[in-house]
Amino acid sequence: MSSSEYYASARARGDLRAAERARLAANTPPPLPAWWAPVAGITHGLGMALAAGPLLYEADGTARGLVLLLVMVAALAAFPVMCVVRVLRMRVRSWPPRGAGRQRMLLESLPVAAYGIAGLAFLTFGQGVGAVVLGVLGGGSLWWRETRKNALAAEARATPGTSGSAE
Repeated sequence: MSSSEYYASARARGDLRAAERARLAANTPPPLPAWWAPVAGITHGLGMALAAGPLLYEADGTARGLVLLLVMVAALAAFPVMCVVRVLRMRVRSWPPRGAGRQRMLLESLPVAAYGIAGLAFLTFGQGVGAVVLGVLGGGSLWWRETRKNALAAEARATPGTSGSAE
């Protein structure tokens, strides 16, 4: 191989690496603010606990019931609104990164398991305890999931040689 051929192939490898880094940077979402996961988890947990718990239904038809209903709706609407605002501010709508199957399974199965455990608590201990378990586990699993997504995105940005395992 002549020196000009070697130079061309080394340059092509460098160009390919630069293109891969640019593709990863474009597909990796910006990091979430530090307040994102706690707010998402707390509002979701509060909304789910109010929706499933006896407080709202015992106060039916009273001013207290109306206030609890409004708090529940606001708490459950907080996370979807946060997501819509974030997507609109990014001004880029792309498919999420593929990620390893194991990572995606863990991210999505933990909240499902939390809801299953809460369902068992409803059946075993009744509505009051089940609502608390639903609020704590549902909110906690969402908090964990959003924090983990941020950590995986940071890992993907730190290792530009990988192929989009940010989720």
